Amino acid sequence: MPRRSWAEKLACDKPPEVKLCPKDFADIKRGQTMLLTTPRDIASAIRKIPHGQEMDIKALRAALARAFKAETACPVVTGIHLHTVAERVGEQLEAGARPEDVIPVWRAMPDGAPIWKRIENGRAELLARRRAEDLGV
Repeated sequence: MPRRSWAEKLACDKPPEVKLCPKDFADIKRGQTMLLTTPRDIASAIRKIPHGQEMDIKALRAALARAFKAETACPVVTGIHLHTVAERVGEQLEAGARPEDVIPVWRAMPDGAPIWKRIENGRAELLARRRAEDLGV
């Protein structure tokens, strides 16, 4: 079975889920309500970050959790889906898409964030977008 493309992963229509965390995990305590988000939810939250501002993954998780009335968002699932969004946007920028026509994922990827180690598509373009908004690099 062929691997799904970044575009297909981003378009996933699986709904988000809020459930009780079964055990202490990362910064989440057993019994807290935890959001299992989707790539589309991540994209939607990132679109709300104003031009020239950035948000780290902890703040992104907190914003998503509030939006879905959960106490927290799963750091693993959020990180996986942030990576999906970043790879898809990187592909789009490499293909010539205008920055204003894509999800501004570079605003959720601060300098030194672990996600930078995994980016395969559009790294140079994403970094250029950060510089263009005076976000570092």
